[in-house]
Order: sequence, then C-alpha cells, then structure tokens
Amino acid sequence: MEMEWSYVGAVVISGLVIVFTALLLLILAVWLMGEIFAVIKGEKKKKIKPEDREAPAPVVRVPVVTEPAVQAIPAVTDTESEDEIAAVIAAAVAAMSAESGKAMKIKSIRPARGRVRTNAWAGAAASEATRTF
Repeated sequence: MEMEWSYVGAVVISGLVIVFTALLLLILAVWLMGEIFAVIKGEKKKKIKPEDREAPAPVVRVPVVTEPAVQAIPAVTDTESEDEIAAVIAAAVAAMSAESGKAMKIKSIRPARGRVRTNAWAGAAASEATRTF
C-alpha cells in the first residue's frame, strides 16, 4: 500500500497545527488562572503614578582601603562575640526598616537548631543524599 506525498504532508502539517494550537490554549489557560487568583488574593499590581514614586536612595561611596589584608585578630570571648552578632543583626534590621518604611523589631535571637556542619564534604554528602529526583 503506497501513500501519496500530498496526503502525508497534509497529515503532518495538520498534526503540527493541532499540537501547537493546544499548547497555546494551555498557556492561555494557565496565564488566565494566575490573573484570576491574583485578583482574588488582592495582589493585583497597582500602577504607580510618577508623583507617588519615592526619590531614589542616595549613593553611598565606600573609600578604598589600602591597608594589608591580613591583620592580627584579637581574642574574643563568647559574650563579646554574641553581643557583636546581636549588634550586626540589629543594624541589618534597622537598615531594612528604614529602606522599606515599615517598623520592624527583633523578637528574639537564637542559635540554629540541630547539628551545624563545618565540613564541606559532609554538607555536600547531605545535599546529595537529600536531593530530589
């Protein structure tokens, strides 16, 4: 049984048209569902008027340090390092609060739970063992 080339070409072209039309309809359906759920959640983006925009933050230039990179590090006790860590966290929260315009506060600072891995090979092994398929 021999088929004509015009018949084969028509079947191939109609198959491609049907497949790509179905894909476009799926893309449209997913986009439309995303828009509907965004409206339901109230997350629709508001258009910002030029007069409502905030002035850009000033650019802070950091001077270049020409001191040697290796310096002697003084011994620090645990309470001093904890206080310094708390101060750094508080400074970061204050900077984020000033940038966003929302009042933020620190409720508590606790060490991470569980065993902290310091070995890079152990971390890589744990990452490989818990990786999804």
